[in-house]
Amino acid sequence: MKAYVTGMGAVSPFGKGVDTLWQGLLAGKSAIKPITVIPTDGLRNSTGGEVEGYPPEHERPRSLRMLIDAAAEALAPVSNDPTALKNTSLVLGTNFGGVKMAETGLFEAPAEIGRYEFQYAASAVAEHFALGGRHRVVSLSCASGAATLHIARRLIEHGCSRYVLACGYDELSTYALVGLSALRAVSADGIKPFAADRSGTIFSEGAGAVLLGPEPYGQRPVAIAGSYLNNDAYHLTAPEKTGVPIQVLIRKAIEDAGITPDDIDYINAHATGTPYNDANETRVIQAVFGDRAPSIPVSSNKGAMGHCMGAAGSLETIATVKAVQEETLPPTVNSFPPDPELTLDYLRNGPRSCQVRYALKMSYGFGGTNAALVLKKDW
Repeated sequence: MKAYVTGMGAVSPFGKGVDTLWQGLLAGKSAIKPITVIPTDGLRNSTGGEVEGYPPEHERPRSLRMLIDAAAEALAPVSNDPTALKNTSLVLGTNFGGVKMAETGLFEAPAEIGRYEFQYAASAVAEHFALGGRHRVVSLSCASGAATLHIARRLIEHGCSRYVLACGYDELSTYALVGLSALRAVSADGIKPFAADRSGTIFSEGAGAVLLGPEPYGQRPVAIAGSYLNNDAYHLTAPEKTGVPIQVLIRKAIEDAGITPDDIDYINAHATGTPYNDANETRVIQAVFGDRAPSIPVSSNKGAMGHCMGAAGSLETIATVKAVQEETLPPTVNSFPPDPELTLDYLRNGPRSCQVRYALKMSYGFGGTNAALVLKKDW
């Protein structure tokens, strides 16, 4: 049984809605700006991909509000069908959960700390939309968003649920940014995927939601044809140096889709703008795709909207689905000057028209977690 993309929802640093995300990526804009929702004194970088319109002063946490808005957009195709909602499961992915609630609980309002449980958001979303299926929460670092889609696909294919809502979310917090700065992941100047002077990433917030179902939806249906998860088991933060585990990841996802590397027409990369990640990812693509590697378009969405942590894989998968549907590839923003040692087609010069039969989306995270998805044009 295939798992089709039935609905999508996004709250990104560009604003609310899938179309807002898509138009921002196509325009080659940068959504990075000074952070206002938390104190930035002492942080390595005071900018990030902050989502406007979600003030901290509210009865519900910012992260939960973003998550509910993204889920509402994704569930729109079945929102008037109580039977469908009753048969919809939820898989939620996040790096830090509602960590801002923990900060509030520790320093301001101790009653709030109980809402820091990762299950809290899943329960709140399920209750809000009367979802009657299974609920699962995963925290696989920055691979979390893509991992939810792998799990959701398996639930569909094994007949465990008719629909599955796969969501990734995170919000900017002092806890997260101090920790990520201490791990030397944050750039002091800006995020520059595949650029010669790349020096780290810039973190962002948001929520992405993808509703999967067993039947084609819309005039341009897209299916998740293959997927795979694995773990390097190598280092807390550094990528495994040989790239072999990620090569295995990609090959297994492609094999799972019943195709070969020759069938992949576009790659949406993880590409965090760190010196090691972008070089390692390039070498992995070259190893898997061989002589074809230089001719396959590769783009990173993070140059435009930063690294959305648990939402990154979700929002970037939505962008990949849109690329397939619209037959247009989003550019890699802020990737100059080119690194002469990285020789793939990184879509540096704006969007490009391209018919895509199969697209590959990859996400990696601290702790060695890796996820890959193969998206198929099905019309």
